[in-house]
Amino acid sequence: MAILFLLLLQLPLSVVVAQTNGKINVPTSLTAGSNNYFWLSPSKDFAFGFHQLDDDAFVLAIWYHKLSAQFTPVWYANANKGKPVPRNSKLELTSDSALVLKNGAQTLWNSGKTSSAEVNYAVMNDTGNFMLLDNFNRPIWESFNYPTDTLLPSQIMKLGGSLSARTSDTDFAPRRFQFRLDLDGIARLIAINLPGNFSYYDYSSTGDTSDPGDEVVFDSSGLYVLTRNESKSLL
Repeated sequence: MAILFLLLLQLPLSVVVAQTNGKINVPTSLTAGSNNYFWLSPSKDFAFGFHQLDDDAFVLAIWYHKLSAQFTPVWYANANKGKPVPRNSKLELTSDSALVLKNGAQTLWNSGKTSSAEVNYAVMNDTGNFMLLDNFNRPIWESFNYPTDTLLPSQIMKLGGSLSARTSDTDFAPRRFQFRLDLDGIARLIAINLPGNFSYYDYSSTGDTSDPGDEVVFDSSGLYVLTRNESKSLL
């Protein structure tokens, strides 16, 4: 279902590298416009950090690093109401606060944590998943659990998850079209700004509504809804 991937090709990539082995120790930080722009996965396929959109405009994102002729984000922070953040904005990675994006004293975004455990280190994986892990190598937070407008191979979207088209190349606020797996187990493509959340696509129209979906999966089998009885409904 190609219309799920509502990505626009964007500006050329500015390459400034902070590390290359995928593992990031804490505490550390990235600063927009400085020599520490982003962190790379081991294969250098993916980067996590600040991408420069304009002289004083940056976005905190994960993108395909090797596509140097274009900026292709696969995840981005829901910061500053979708607007770019200014030069010298700072991303802090600490054991107790996880990821915090600031402009001066103002907090623009934070990752939060799914447990009370402290962050021991972070990893930018070759799958495109950025993870925070504790002392027992257990995930505390991972970008795959918070998709924005893209699902990557091996990524799963749980009940209540959604993908939203962004406004433009430089405005990352969600707009109009959204693909989501509602809590009733139905996968829907909708126009979210129309009265009644008009649905353009509903997988249950060709499936068994007595066996609702449990998650949307993107793997070697393709893109499909995995139902609660573990049957597959291809999208």
